[in-house]
Order: sequence, then C-alpha cells, then structure tokens
Amino acid sequence: MKNLIVILLAAILIFGCVNPVTPKSGTTTGAQTTPSGGTTVGQPAESCTQSQTFSDLGSGVLSKTTELVATVTCAAGKNVVVKVDGNAAATAQVSTNATQEIKLGIPATTDGTHKVTVEIGGETLLSKDWLVKPLGTQDIKGLETDAVSFKEWRAIAVDIDNPISAARVKAYVKTQQFHLQPNSNILLEVRKDNGAKPGDLVGSVRNPISSVTQTDNWVNFDFDPALSLSPGRYWLVLKVEQTEDVNLVSDLVQLHYVTVDKTASGNDHTSQMLLSVNEKTGVASESQWTPLNYDKEYNIVLTTSK
Repeated sequence: MKNLIVILLAAILIFGCVNPVTPKSGTTTGAQTTPSGGTTVGQPAESCTQSQTFSDLGSGVLSKTTELVATVTCAAGKNVVVKVDGNAAATAQVSTNATQEIKLGIPATTDGTHKVTVEIGGETLLSKDWLVKPLGTQDIKGLETDAVSFKEWRAIAVDIDNPISAARVKAYVKTQQFHLQPNSNILLEVRKDNGAKPGDLVGSVRNPISSVTQTDNWVNFDFDPALSLSPGRYWLVLKVEQTEDVNLVSDLVQLHYVTVDKTASGNDHTSQMLLSVNEKTGVASESQWTPLNYDKEYNIVLTTSK
C-alpha cells in the first residue's frame, strides 16, 4: 500500500510540471513586428519605393530667399540638393523613410532667368526655369511723374536680404524741354539707411542730362566695379546737378511713378527733399527728407545685370 501511494505522488509531480500551455486566442508564434516598424528575423521586410513631389517655385526677387518644399517618401539618408545654374544653393538630408517635408531656402543672388534642378541621392528629379525679378518697380503704366531738379530730390528704398553685387540702377524718366545748361547731369546715388532716411553714400553714377529724352525712357546708371551690398536697407536717390546760372534757368527731368493709393499717406520706402534756394544767388541748401504726399512707387530699379 505504501508503495502505491509513493508511485501516485510521483506521477502527479511529473505530469503537473510538464503540462504544455496552450497559446491564448489571438496570439501568434514566429517573427514579431517591432514598435519602430521593423521586423525580427523570420519575417521578410516590406518593400519601400521612393517617391517625391515638389512645391511650385514661382518667381523670385533679387536678394530674397525663395522656399522650395520637397515631400519625400522612402529616401532615408539621401541628400536633397538644389542647384541654380549648376551650382549648389541649398541642401538637406532625409532622416526617415516615412513621408517627410524637406524645406530648402534658395537665395536669389542675381536676377534674370536661371535653371533650377533638384537632386535626391545624386539623381536629378526636377529641372525648371526660375525667373528672378530685380528690386524696384518696373510697372510703367500711366503718365504720372514727379519733377527732379537741383532743388527737388526723389528717393526709394530697397531691402537687401542676402549679399548681392549691384551692377546697374535704372530710372524711367523724361524731360519736358531740351537741355538748357551745358554742364547739367542727372545723378543717381546709392546710400545706406539712416533712421528711415538716406544716409552715408555707398556709390554714385552721373549721366549728362542729354541722355534723357522728351519721351519716357529707361536711363541706365552703371557701376564699375559693381557695388557689393550686404543685407540691410539702401536708398536710391535721384538728383540733377546744375552749376551754371541756376537762378536763371533750371534743368529738370520727370520721374515716372505708379499710384498705389491717393487716399493713403506716403509709404515708408519713398521720400523726397525739397531744398531751400537762395533767391539772390540761386544756391540750393539741403533741408529734410520728408514722406511723399500719398502712396506711390517710383520707377527706379536695381539689378545685378547690365
């Protein structure tokens, strides 16, 4: 009897320890998916095919930065490179195979039409023309003008965001009479900003006033060498130089402008100086730069090309 009890206890201990556990409903065996989306050994990885789209580049503006967005999938570790006329202008690296927006800022260092390409992993996937406009107002509709003379100066401001080399400034002007004085010039100055007004001189170009016709035309003021302009605000100032018999006759030109809003006060990037003239000697003395009487845009343009 004692031997039978011992045998039964041994059987209970043995079968109780080795009884297999049945998997719960819904569980599987084999390879498992990791939280990061990868797979463990035993399960094949899902295929990943690269795809990409690009935002509309649109027109650029000289010295400004234009943003291009590349939306990329399955390109982890690859470089996205934007080139302008074959030269790298912006680059970024894709960090994940998940869909990712890559934002690239393209500085417009010169105006004109350029070829922009985008490479991903060394492969060119976008190629298009990119028009970069110069700084200033080229719209010449209408017939409105302001006089520029030895006693009336006009100016507009341009804001430089990235360094550029300014080769030319041009103004859309005309005269209302023939050239009166033999030594009169039309003078264009580039000046730094000083408290929202023209300040220190950066460079200047003068042309004989005879270069202006009695019909509106663009008069070019070319800088040689070009002016190196760092980021900041600059003023383009137009004057007439007259040294002979200023009290008798006055040479003047008419600077074209486009009205923005005649009911609004002058904007913060146009200005004028009405000089004080001695009635006996005809000598003009500088006064103060003041806002225009209403919101308008002078046709003076800064460009990097000639």
